[in-house]
Amino acid sequence: VYSFGLVLAASPSDKLLAIRPDCQGDVTKTHVAWTTEDNVPDVTSPAATTNLVFTLTTSGMLTCFNLADGKRLWEHDFEEECHASPAIAGNHVYLLTQKGNAFVVAAAPEFRLISRGAMGDSFHASPAIVGDRAYFRGVSNVWCIASAPASAAK
Repeated sequence: VYSFGLVLAASPSDKLLAIRPDCQGDVTKTHVAWTTEDNVPDVTSPAATTNLVFTLTTSGMLTCFNLADGKRLWEHDFEEECHASPAIAGNHVYLLTQKGNAFVVAAAPEFRLISRGAMGDSFHASPAIVGDRAYFRGVSNVWCIASAPASAAK
């Protein structure tokens, strides 16, 4: 994942590295901005905003790191198995679980659950966000979630 001057690379269940990409050859000693071994995902990819990095482990541990220095800001255990990578849209992080639950969390330096919903499906694929629509591919269905137009909100 590339975010604001850093490549975020996960070595599954081992390390998460933030690497400055303006180099070539062996960059181990010169261009690794930070590393962490805390809650490194084994299946999912990290997701990042301009200043935050989110990782999600298979066991459902969501962790937020500071993009600049790799400091862990918070973690929250959803206690559900997750294979879909988190997705970010606006100020929200979207998570899907194997049990069919969808979670929306604030993309912020403090944990805040925005919403939770049972989808009645199981999810392995990562969410795709396009404009004001979120697409979730479940085992049984493809879901499109969108905000209601102002005229329909009444």
